[in-house]
Amino acid sequence: MSSTIEALFPKHEDAPDSIVSALNHQQIVVALSALVAEQRIAVLHMLYPRTDARTHRSLDTLVSTLHGHGLHEVATLISQEAHYLAFKDPVKAWKAFQEIRHDSLAIGVHLYYKGSTGDDAEKALDADAHPKTDTSPRHA
Repeated sequence: MSSTIEALFPKHEDAPDSIVSALNHQQIVVALSALVAEQRIAVLHMLYPRTDARTHRSLDTLVSTLHGHGLHEVATLISQEAHYLAFKDPVKAWKAFQEIRHDSLAIGVHLYYKGSTGDDAEKALDADAHPKTDTSPRHA
């Protein structure tokens, strides 16, 4: 929790007793993801550009693909152009993140997970979505 507070109120060298801080949306979402890190909640931030016929078709295709993967709630929310999605299941978050990032011209996506974003968040989510199992033989 203290790391969440520190993310919201970074220490300013020129004003160590500062009581206010200017925040951007990324700092808020990073702090939120740090706060819920133990519950392994992934947050996807979608960026919907102004749509033309090509991006609208791409969005429709993405929604159809998500339905095909059984991600019906995700597909519905994306069809409604939800800007933030919070996932309780790392496996489904990983699947949705990959579909959106790799297969859609319609929207961009940023991942926030366990107080991180970018490559660090992606590695952490991948690890939780695909836990390594010990397959080495055990000797008695």
